Amino acid sequence: MNKSFFAFVSAAALLLPLGGCAEAPSQPWSTKSQSLNSLSVVAPVLAVSPAATGEATPEGLREAAIELLLQASDSTYALLRANSLEAMREVPDQIEPLVRRGLVDQNRGVRFVATMTIGQLQLKQLAHLLEPLLRDEAQSVQAAAIFAMHRCGYEADLNPLAEMIQSDDPEVRGNAAMVLGELGDDSAAAMLRQALRHGMNRVPLARAKLVNLQFAEALVKLGHEEEIGVIRAALFVPPEQGELAALACMLCGRLRDGRAIPDLSNLARATEPVTRSAEIRMAATWALAQIASGLAPIEVPMEYAGSNQFQLRAQAASTLGELGDPIAYAALAKLLQDPNPLVQVAAAGAILRLDRPSQQVGRNRANY
Repeated sequence: MNKSFFAFVSAAALLLPLGGCAEAPSQPWSTKSQSLNSLSVVAPVLAVSPAATGEATPEGLREAAIELLLQASDSTYALLRANSLEAMREVPDQIEPLVRRGLVDQNRGVRFVATMTIGQLQLKQLAHLLEPLLRDEAQSVQAAAIFAMHRCGYEADLNPLAEMIQSDDPEVRGNAAMVLGELGDDSAAAMLRQALRHGMNRVPLARAKLVNLQFAEALVKLGHEEEIGVIRAALFVPPEQGELAALACMLCGRLRDGRAIPDLSNLARATEPVTRSAEIRMAATWALAQIASGLAPIEVPMEYAGSNQFQLRAQAASTLGELGDPIAYAALAKLLQDPNPLVQVAAAGAILRLDRPSQQVGRNRANY
């Protein structure tokens, strides 16, 4: 499996910090559910507050996590800036300066995250800054600006999204579909179905399938429940299509698909006939935490928290943050001091999410 995929398949709609991100505007950048060619980045280790050392309390770890994310938000590496910005959504009273800076970032991925943040947190006091982003050089950022303006109560022309979902660029196509799903206007369903009938020219089939799953998610959000069958079916693809299976896990979790629980449990615990990768096992565990937190096996991310691969340590940290189990604090405190800053940011975000109320059993779209 291409590990860089998990840079953009987010467990909780965050950019999971597992891949490289260059500053050059020509560098490929994708949505949270697409692959990209990862660059190897070596960034300095981020300083950790003394509040996170020794027998740190949850309050001390939270303080240290916020300090670390503020450092990362000023990094020269775009992926660290984007991930720290998304993680800081858990601290909305401190996020405004980061969003303002992100809106004018030279990297379109960071601008996308900052713009989406305004919409998702409904930061109406920043909505007046969105107008220039409707004309951003990156269409993904334009799509995010349309979403943010609508969420903040402003009018914005939706017509550009109809063109974007017909794009041959999988990044643009996928982000436009995501925005249409989030806006919740069922009239967009016909546009999405029409776009699905027209494939992307010269795009590898594996990547096109990932984008098609994003379309299925958008349609489900618009009330077309039958499309969730497309997502469930992708849980069973062959091991060589692991990226598709991992994304399907994530989408089942985001859509709170209770009927997927048995299959997700088999994937997480590796009890099905075909052995699955660590990435898929943790994606399934994350999804279970979204649907019914008590069913997510904490031993799965704990198994990989000490991996010699930084990608797996980062994914383990992000998964632990969704489980709502205080046992995770000790592992996250260690990962906060990891030698890889991408892992540190993942751990910091997880510590902030661990303070959330646990997912309620039974919060699902379908009967178990």
